[in-house]
Amino acid sequence: MFVSPSVPGLPDPSSPEFSPPTKGQLRTEAWRFVIVGIINTVVDLGVLNVLIQLTHTGEKGLPFMLVKTTSFMVAVMNSYFLNRSWTFRATGRQKSLVRSGTQFVAVSLVGAVVNVGTASYIATFVSPAIGLEKLWPTAAALVGTACSFVWNFIGYKYIVFASRRQAAYQ
Repeated sequence: MFVSPSVPGLPDPSSPEFSPPTKGQLRTEAWRFVIVGIINTVVDLGVLNVLIQLTHTGEKGLPFMLVKTTSFMVAVMNSYFLNRSWTFRATGRQKSLVRSGTQFVAVSLVGAVVNVGTASYIATFVSPAIGLEKLWPTAAALVGTACSFVWNFIGYKYIVFASRRQAAYQ
């Protein structure tokens, strides 16, 4: 391995072993991430609304936070497998399933705090527009999703699914 003269132990970015993503590759991954995000949003909102209907509660406050956390975690599990296999095309040769899974959970937990916190604040403390009362939990969830999107892409791309060499350099 070529070692960076400026940072001991890290790969030299000019070496053939290090290949940063091209703009085309980054664009493709970003679009795939958007598609996976749409799928995960459908999963998240579907589980959220089914839980609200089944429990006849969960439209605001602590009950909303509990059902939103559950729906978010179901979507996170789906997200891991879709992003690992399709968006970032990670393989077991890059990192172990346990290591990447643990990193994914850590990045996702920060995303969950942003997502659920934002959605819960809006659902509980922001008054819905007239006529949107029944849709307000869904609207709040969409705002939470948008807020966590950027963090999740950066975390998954550069921490979870980066090759060991690229992760060490970044």
